[in-house]
Amino acid sequence: MSGGYSPGSSAGGMSQGGQTTQVGVSAAKLSPKDRKVLCHTFCECRRIGVATKAGTIQRQRCVEMRLGLPNEVSKMQTGVPTEYRPEQPYDMTTDPPEPIMDYADPLEPNTGIRGWIKDVWPSKGKKYEKGDVRRPDVVIVNDPSQPPVQSNIKTVVEMKFPGDAYGPDQEDDYIEIAGGPSKFVHLGAADCGCGDDNGQKETSRSKQTASQSDLDELFGTGTSAPGAPPLPPMPLPPLPAL
Repeated sequence: MSGGYSPGSSAGGMSQGGQTTQVGVSAAKLSPKDRKVLCHTFCECRRIGVATKAGTIQRQRCVEMRLGLPNEVSKMQTGVPTEYRPEQPYDMTTDPPEPIMDYADPLEPNTGIRGWIKDVWPSKGKKYEKGDVRRPDVVIVNDPSQPPVQSNIKTVVEMKFPGDAYGPDQEDDYIEIAGGPSKFVHLGAADCGCGDDNGQKETSRSKQTASQSDLDELFGTGTSAPGAPPLPPMPLPPLPAL
């Protein structure tokens, strides 16, 4: 299967075998630029991923790295990141959900989410429950100089690689973060024209991302829920994806 994405209209491109591929309906909701950046990132990470010391391949980590590098370059050149914000966590107990940002930089996501929950949650007067914090794969903002609050969100994008599935309420929560279904996009291999999804979009209680499970176990719930230049494989610890 082809690992790359051929930019163009929703009519699609050519697969490695010479057959025309169709861009999925969900991907067609993205602007041509957003579709080019995110589908290229998806297809490359589907093909390569990021290797860990344990020998596993982390594709969400690959997405974060490929979008994170241009953000760092943009910050050095312009003082602000790009419009693509990977792994941005949100507090789902607020209305609308609030982005959880770095204490020192209001434009950077808080990467110490466990510490943040331990610091903040006691003041809420309730026990942390599964799904109270969600972390979409990518949030596209309208104004890169402002935090990714709902009014500044252009699109929330969730990438599902083969074998991934939505956990209970996960997709609904991402739509809530976005502010409506028109601002939420599911991306799978078929959506980007780089292969089959093998059941690209399903809700399953048996297939859950490890990240949500990690937080649930940490806080005692006992149940689980749910682009840039090429980068070489690097040994990295697992990244929770909420």
